[in-house]
Amino acid sequence: MAMMVFPREEKLSQDEIVLGTKAVIQGLETLRGEHRALLAPLVAPEAGEAEPGSQERCILLRRSLEAIELGLGEAQVILALSSHLGAVESEKQKLRAQVRRLVQENQWLREELAGTQQKLQRSEQAVAQLEEEKQHLLFMSQIRKLDEDASPNEEKGDVPKDTLDDLFPNE
Repeated sequence: MAMMVFPREEKLSQDEIVLGTKAVIQGLETLRGEHRALLAPLVAPEAGEAEPGSQERCILLRRSLEAIELGLGEAQVILALSSHLGAVESEKQKLRAQVRRLVQENQWLREELAGTQQKLQRSEQAVAQLEEEKQHLLFMSQIRKLDEDASPNEEKGDVPKDTLDDLFPNE
């Protein structure tokens, strides 16, 4: 059993893999053309001219062509996967930028909300104070009215008999 030994393991970038895959595709397409050129005369029905071993060569060339086609298909899948990964990475970057923007906007909205809540609290305090002052003024107004109603009676010097009788019933 043969073991493949690589001189050193390197991590290739996505661009390097894509460039290498494109080079492999070109090589495989060239090889496929050569194999088809070799296979064409062997498959062509020529009467009476069958070389010995041509059947075996034909089988080997077809297997080789199948392997080349498989390699080309896999290379196309690698390129499509690379393109898809690039699109996914681009979308991921866009989403990260959007998340950063949303976080900033959220922070700004929280600050605006805090400011608005403080204004609301101050306004509610001012309204409560004004309500209290209004109640006080209404109370004072009622007292003045009562005082004004009571002052005409005091000016006449008449003390109502009813009230004196109520206060001192026996006398």
